[in-house]
Amino acid sequence: MQKLTLIVLGIVLSFGVSYAQSFTETFDSNSLGWTECAYDSADGTSIIDNGAMYVKSKGVNKAATVAVNLMGVSGEIGRDTFFETHCYAPLDVKKPFEIVAHVTIDKLAKDKTCGLIFNYKDIGNFYGFTLTSELVNFQRFEDGNLVGGITQGVMWDEKRKIDQEWKLVSDGDEITFYLDGMQVMRVKYMPLEYSGFGFYTFGKQQLRIDDVTFTQL
Repeated sequence: MQKLTLIVLGIVLSFGVSYAQSFTETFDSNSLGWTECAYDSADGTSIIDNGAMYVKSKGVNKAATVAVNLMGVSGEIGRDTFFETHCYAPLDVKKPFEIVAHVTIDKLAKDKTCGLIFNYKDIGNFYGFTLTSELVNFQRFEDGNLVGGITQGVMWDEKRKIDQEWKLVSDGDEITFYLDGMQVMRVKYMPLEYSGFGFYTFGKQQLRIDDVTFTQL
């Protein structure tokens, strides 16, 4: 009788468990439809090459500068310094999920910014976590305007050729950003509507993304 009870309990538990669904983008192909821009672009590049995604912005176009405030960098800078790539993640963003990416940053500096973008509707409407040599920012853009943000100061051990794991976790109520397993920032009251997700560089910066894993929790 005891053995029968254990068997029945095992069957009930097996049906009650919800297993996470996961997909890893290794950039061996472009199955998620990441936006790419060719090597000869005057502004920058976002391209898949040899099993990695490279995003590179070429810096200030001194012939055509405008005053902007974008991704935590303010002042008169080139209008062509922001470069991004995005896809539409295989996730229901209104339910709990996590995204883990392994990246290499070319160099951290005040005027060299990189990060990830999410809840991406279009180039003017998205959320982002951004990194410089001094700060990690959460920022929210609507119709191309910065409408809110949170800033956290950081100290980096290294500032050149930095290999990191970035993790974005949403539990439905909060969004949390981790660097190499360490919680850096938690954001509340930011509802998610769009599955657009990607990476960007700003200033003369290059970011290499080796893989991205999307998991529905």
